[in-house]
Amino acid sequence: MILWIFFIPNAVKLFYRFVRNNKQFIEKDLRRIPNDPKIIFQITTKSATKTSVVERGIQSIIDSCKSTKYGKYEILIVTEDPKDIKTLESMPCKVLCVEKSFSPNAIKKARALQFAIESRRKLKKQNSDHWIFHMDDESYVVPQTILSILKFIREKKGIASEGPIFYPLKFEKANRITALAESMRAFGCFECVTHMHNPPPIHMHGSNLLVRSDVEDKIGWEFGPILAEDQRFGYELFKKYGRNSMGWHGGILLEQPPLDIKDHFMQRRRWVIGNLQNIENFSRLFKARLIYKCTSFFLGFVSGVISLALAFYINIPKIMSVFSYASFDWNNNINFDLYLWFDRIVHINSSYNEIFRPLFDIQVFDSTLALILLFSSTVWLLGYQVGLFLNLKYTRIGRSKRISLHIQTFLLAPFLGLMESFPAFYSIIEFYFFKLIRHNKLKSYDFYVVKK
Repeated sequence: MILWIFFIPNAVKLFYRFVRNNKQFIEKDLRRIPNDPKIIFQITTKSATKTSVVERGIQSIIDSCKSTKYGKYEILIVTEDPKDIKTLESMPCKVLCVEKSFSPNAIKKARALQFAIESRRKLKKQNSDHWIFHMDDESYVVPQTILSILKFIREKKGIASEGPIFYPLKFEKANRITALAESMRAFGCFECVTHMHNPPPIHMHGSNLLVRSDVEDKIGWEFGPILAEDQRFGYELFKKYGRNSMGWHGGILLEQPPLDIKDHFMQRRRWVIGNLQNIENFSRLFKARLIYKCTSFFLGFVSGVISLALAFYINIPKIMSVFSYASFDWNNNINFDLYLWFDRIVHINSSYNEIFRPLFDIQVFDSTLALILLFSSTVWLLGYQVGLFLNLKYTRIGRSKRISLHIQTFLLAPFLGLMESFPAFYSIIEFYFFKLIRHNKLKSYDFYVVKK
């Protein structure tokens, strides 16, 4: 009970932000006004040759810009694979291969992002006339995305912004568990709206990130050997440009869930370790918020395991008692005592009085706490259902199967919660073990090859 109480503030916050941000979550008031800035759609990848979905993302940009009659754009593929130059030679994009000798104060993806900045600097594109729209390998834009970011730039609401990300692509090809678990990520974007309007953002997506070129040039990506460079970028941007520097453009970006459980674990592990690496560079207040977030994930697994264990321990004997209504004799004759079975169902809780005791013996504190915990659990379940609805909205899955998936998510929610929180539980122990015992000799998996 004590562990579940820890999540109550988070539940209240999530529900409040879901209600408050619902109207501005996805930008709807869209009109095509020809006042076009120059946008560079940048896809950062390890290898487009080995990751075929990059071509899908390029084509989505071309099709969406054509349908909205927007032409002042270019597509830049930042890669570490020289083979991509030949692979993408037929596509209308520029391929920028990160030189092996390039060694900034950054690693993995941040190193590639910094290389792109310095390349733009040579081409004199690090100015306020150019905007960079960051995408991942599997990112897919739609016409609504283009109109939303054009509107944000036109209305001058900030110098950096984000929008919601949903995960419908390859939904049916992914492991069913990992696909359903991605529902909570889509729901979490409601919280991102508040973060971007009230920076610094405690969490920031590295994709669906729109930032003015001169701003990105001044902030850079040289934050040292860390794995959550997007979170650190948001914090440094806030420090340099202030509270009104960020906003929410509301343009959706479509991506895909991890295709198997190992990829799911490695992805979450990287996020948590990146957060822990960044903590020492933040202010006290921001550090406290981040510690609460990480602790919530850690205790989420602990409380989930304890709750499930207690649920099985208490309820399995009762269930077994209900269904042990058949008696056998040595001649293999089965006798069914219907009266005995109904009697057991009616009196199954008579010795414990779990169901009826609160109605006759009301304890104010217990009842209030129970209602608060019920609210917290309801918000948690609602998050999975709303997130799944948003993810399925952009698929071609039929109505009957969608209903089936919602029912599966409801029934599997406890196990999905455990799978979502276990990487944080494991990574926090791993991080501090290596920090205290092995003197920071932690192996990084930022570019562990995820199947796309």
